[in-house]
Amino acid sequence: MKRRWARDLRAALMALVLISMLPRFFAGAGHAAPSEGAQDSAITLFLNSRETFYADSFPRETVYRFTPARTDAYIFHGLPGGAGGLFLTARLTDERGAALAQTSGDDAFALSAVLEAGVRYELRVTARGGGSAIIEVMKDAYGHCVDRPLRLQSGSVRYVRAIVAARDTHWYSFIAPRDGWYVVRTESAGETALDTRGALLNKAWREIAQSDDLLFPGDGNFRFCRRLNGGEIYYIRVCAASNQTGAYRLIVAMPEAGEALPVRLSLSETQLALQAGETRALSAAFHPEGALPDVAWASENPRIARVDETGAVTGVSAGRTVVHAYAGLREVVCEVNVSPVPLAGLAFDADSLALPQGESAILTPVFTPENASDTRLIYSSEDETVAVVNQSGRVTGLSPGETRIVARAASDFTAAASVTVTEPLPTYRALVLGEMNYESGRTRLGGLNTAEGVRDMLVQQSVNGRRYEVTLQMDSTRESLLALIEETFAGAKECDVSLFYINCHGDSDDTAWIELHDGTRVTAAQLEQLLRRIPGKVAVIVDCCRSGAFLGGEQGCDRFTSAVCEAFQSGEASAFAADKYLVLTSAGVDEDSYRRSFGNDSDEASMATIMARSLCEGAGWDLIGDRVCTLKADADRDRGVTLQEIWQYAHRRVLYYLEGTGVAQSVRVWPEGDQTALFGRE
Repeated sequence: MKRRWARDLRAALMALVLISMLPRFFAGAGHAAPSEGAQDSAITLFLNSRETFYADSFPRETVYRFTPARTDAYIFHGLPGGAGGLFLTARLTDERGAALAQTSGDDAFALSAVLEAGVRYELRVTARGGGSAIIEVMKDAYGHCVDRPLRLQSGSVRYVRAIVAARDTHWYSFIAPRDGWYVVRTESAGETALDTRGALLNKAWREIAQSDDLLFPGDGNFRFCRRLNGGEIYYIRVCAASNQTGAYRLIVAMPEAGEALPVRLSLSETQLALQAGETRALSAAFHPEGALPDVAWASENPRIARVDETGAVTGVSAGRTVVHAYAGLREVVCEVNVSPVPLAGLAFDADSLALPQGESAILTPVFTPENASDTRLIYSSEDETVAVVNQSGRVTGLSPGETRIVARAASDFTAAASVTVTEPLPTYRALVLGEMNYESGRTRLGGLNTAEGVRDMLVQQSVNGRRYEVTLQMDSTRESLLALIEETFAGAKECDVSLFYINCHGDSDDTAWIELHDGTRVTAAQLEQLLRRIPGKVAVIVDCCRSGAFLGGEQGCDRFTSAVCEAFQSGEASAFAADKYLVLTSAGVDEDSYRRSFGNDSDEASMATIMARSLCEGAGWDLIGDRVCTLKADADRDRGVTLQEIWQYAHRRVLYYLEGTGVAQSVRVWPEGDQTALFGRE
């Protein structure tokens, strides 16, 4: 009875096992397309990232997605993972599901295509059999994929290469000249250490060795020592960790004359006592003599002592660390003790410092000796209302005056420098307005080219080391004009310079006015009311017909009349001093302001106002050619252009461009002789 009960129990358990396997069996049978849930679990591939594909005896499909950052030729690889036994099929489709390529193979596949940047592609990998594969997408370029590796010469190699982009990976191949032990490793070849990873693959592209760090975390180079078969081809994969970039040196040490690996390895010293900055050389001895002559060096803590590729050890800072030497399968170490170097003197690189209010500068400490160990400093300002200093030695001027900055070391050595804070430097802001399309249907050809040209000219300027903050607006209404003036010149101070330029339709009847996109007219007095709220100097450049009326005066009269006082000088209507405004107009009271084509065709790119082109040339910008030119208005060659200089140049240049046309246009300025710098170049 008991035996029958046991038989029934075993039969029931076997049935449960078979029932539990049925969904898995039917899910794989027939290569059914993945469900929506399976699509959502697709694996994202990145360039040169490696994903492991696992399969058992049942058919298995996995979906991978890849979105290239740039349009290029790419190759998708399935490389052998563990033991063989997989039959792989791969199919590449675009985001619409259209097939781009398909292939299959035993344990490996390769599938290439030109892909577009920003488009998501899907790779479906199906396998029958049991085993694993490595799925990787590479650039289809020489040296960047396993199909087109850099071929190394026969014999030992020392090859320098740069990782220039994140996820960059290099592939190499070589033919082993004979049976024996081979060493493959890297050394940092740039100014900063590069953390590299390496792998060695056989002729079937199966990985047979890999290494990440020679010595973690002190040395990010990799190294592996492997016995290889003569006459066979091998592949090396090198990449950088953590998306780093930089240079590395690949070393492949080959047994060129049948050299064996060292049986014993010893160093010239097993202990070193150094001071910071001192260098001592270590040398390695092999037994037997004539063993494979390759040594790799690494320091456990390069911040205490570093070691180069020749075995030279340099003390960096006080402390203890260990230097390792590797040859073949052997490793030996040397203990390094770095003693502190006492500080003997402290000073600043300058005894005095002058900086404008609101600006910052660094006071650099000078230590004696230069390799002193303890260089910690505490900074202080004797008058923090004048200037403050942070603990990196950066001094910031707060208000005009004088103070002293003091740095104190732990050993009580001090350094001091006098600091003079001067008046603040001006900030330069510019609002450039162009009216091209009017609501009435009128179009001013060249309006956009003119405004953009003036904007480009201003962006190039450097006045006393300061650059313009430029805002460009086309086709402004009265409402947007108000908002733009307020927004562009917000934060202006009395020491700042604000420049307002407008190119539009304008005229003068009883008073001068400019016309905006919506047909509204803004008179000179109304414009002044908007600009008077801006603190500091305001430069006004009006590029339109009859713009000279903004400066007043009877027709043809060269002297300015009461209109100047009413619009841009002090008086009952103005709360500001007479020297607040600098005004430049493109034409006289009764003159038109002309546009012309500076090319063979009258198109937007070649059309501009004569005033704008002359203004830009004087300030060192070719408006039509879109390029920097000589600072033509700089009469005294001091690399700065004042209001007086730009007026003199623009006035002459406009007359030159109109020569022989029979029309007149004279650039006007107020006040004459003003030496305020508006343009310049470093």
